This record gives sequence, C-alpha cells and structure tokens, in this order.
Amino acid sequence: MNLKTITAIVLLCIFLGYGFLNGLDPRQLLNLQSLMIVVGGILLVLWFGFPQNEISHTWKCVSRALRANKNQDMESKLLSDVLRLARVHRMHGPKALEKTLFRVKDEFLRFGATLVAEGYGKIDLYTALEREHRLKTAEDLRPIRVLRTLARLSPALGMAGTIISLMKVMQELGELDSIGGTLGLALSSTLYGIMLSNLLFLPIMLKLERHAEENSSRRIMLIEAIMGLHQGEHPLRIAERLNSFDLYCKMNSKPRPSVQKIGRSGAIRQISAN
Repeated sequence: MNLKTITAIVLLCIFLGYGFLNGLDPRQLLNLQSLMIVVGGILLVLWFGFPQNEISHTWKCVSRALRANKNQDMESKLLSDVLRLARVHRMHGPKALEKTLFRVKDEFLRFGATLVAEGYGKIDLYTALEREHRLKTAEDLRPIRVLRTLARLSPALGMAGTIISLMKVMQELGELDSIGGTLGLALSSTLYGIMLSNLLFLPIMLKLERHAEENSSRRIMLIEAIMGLHQGEHPLRIAERLNSFDLYCKMNSKPRPSVQKIGRSGAIRQISAN
C-alpha cells in the first residue's frame, strides 16, 4: 500500500475508535449472528452472482489500486516511448520499429505499434485500436460493477440481520432486564452493513473509477499518437498533439558546439553558438 492509503486507514481507525465507539462497550458491537448474516450474504452474492474469473479480476484490480501511486515519471516515460518509436519509424522504417517494441512497457502502445510495423492500413489500424480500447474499457468497468453491487446490498443485508435480531427481541419482551442488550445487538448488523458499504466498498469503487478514467484518457491519447506514427509524422508534430512539446525539446536538447572567432588583436576566442 502507498502512504496515502495507510494514512487513510489510520485516520479511519482513530475516528471509529474515538468518534463512534467512545462511551460504548466494545462487546456490544460484536454480534456473531449479525456478522455472519452480513458477511455471509456478501459472500453468497459474490459466489452466485459473478463468475470466478470476474471475482479474481476484481481482487487483482483492488490490490493494484491500493498499491498504485501516480508517478509523473511514468507518464514522461510513456511519452518518451511514443516519441522514440516515431523517430525510429520515420528514420529507419517498420523493421527497425518492430525491433524496438521489446522496450515498450505499455501494452496498448505496444499493440498499436505492432500493427503499424505489420503494415496495417489506416482504416484497419484505427478500427483495431478502437476495438481494443473498448475491450480494455469494459475490462476496467467489471470490478466497478462488482463493488457497486456489494455497496448496494450491504445495507440491505444489515437491515435483514436487524430484523432477525428484532424477532428475538420480541420473544424477550417479558424479560425487561435483558431487552436492552438484545436491542443493542440487533442494531449492530445495520451498523456492519452501513460501514462496509460507505467506508469500504464505495471508497474503493471511486478509486477504481478514477483509474478507469485515467486509463481511458491515456488510451485515447495513444490512439492519436499511433495514428501519427502510422502516417510517418515528425516526432515534433506528435509531441504537439500530445501536449508534450517540452518533453520533445528535452529529449532532443544537445549542447551546441562552440566556434572560434578571431578578434582584432589576432587572439582566438571560444564563443558558444547559444
């Protein structure tokens, strides 16, 4: 996990410990029956409602999202790969481009550059890139759909546990000494459902939605770059398309050679061409 996620978990524990549980007996919040109803209901929904590969994919996406830390260097590396491929293709052709693909880390960029190296036409290339973009977008939305379902069902499962516990309260109406503790336990399942929905599933779902939007924007940008790569455009023009002109200048910045100038006194002075 990154530092932001760890800090959020620590602050959540502090708020729960002091804000919610202050003045309460922690044993009153531990209701095994309510916990089994809520957690067991969630597991049953996952088991019967979604295929096993989608559950595994959701778990991998959640783990990746919790560990991910947005790095500006990664974006610069991606743009550097785009401009390097454009330079190689423009100067040396498709065969040299194909030999350079092993250095590309981004799967979508490597896929598009491979199609360019294989000689796809403009229409076929754009169609293939759009189809791959739609498939990747659908893949990013799958775990979001799972978490949205769990976020909606958790409060309902908590309410079901409360109703079951209230049925037990109705049976104990004659015993006034124990009805208070039983009523407190009855409300704990609702608390479990609300906390799981609003403090666990919804924040993770929002994080995955943000990642999906970022991935979609990156792929759209790469489609523009790959189409320019296919047309043999100059890397400078591709950099302007991607709003990365500064990066292009940085990649192509070289110290200009100094020249000699003879002054009036006959002395030779070194001056810079800059």
